Amino acid sequence: MALISAFTLIRAISLFHITAAYFFLTAPRMMADQNIVFVLGEAMKLPHVASMDKPSEASAFIAVILALLGVSDLTAASMHEEVAIHYWVANVPVRLTFFFVVTAYVYLFKEGGVLGSVSARQGGIGEPLQNGLVFAFGFVEIAAWFWVFTKLREERGQLAKRRMDKQKLEEEHM
Repeated sequence: MALISAFTLIRAISLFHITAAYFFLTAPRMMADQNIVFVLGEAMKLPHVASMDKPSEASAFIAVILALLGVSDLTAASMHEEVAIHYWVANVPVRLTFFFVVTAYVYLFKEGGVLGSVSARQGGIGEPLQNGLVFAFGFVEIAAWFWVFTKLREERGQLAKRRMDKQKLEEEHM
């Protein structure tokens, strides 16, 4: 039996999303100035976000999206265990793939990156994504959702074992 279940992790991620939504709505600079954002951005040689000094329409939209994700994930994590496991086993790989693609895009297509442009004058469609904040957010999401994925696989195995034990017990009593 694990100390932390997958649903506890999902609830923690949901509360993180709701908290991040609050800060993006009220003080987006606080999110951009976090140590992990700075360290990961510098390690990957990504530019720092300069346009998060005060709340804007874009940061408010980010806040709404994060709040929606947080509330819907809290709701989905509160479903019946068997239904919730099936839902999350299907959902988590999609989230992992999405965040992996976004994070890989930010790193690979950065200025001077493996597939990126040499000069900033050739700005592409995803140029605003190529910063330390997006990379750090994607990196943390990948780590968290991968942890949830491994826990879900363990819990799915335990659920199958309990279901088989219950079925054997019913067959013995017949």
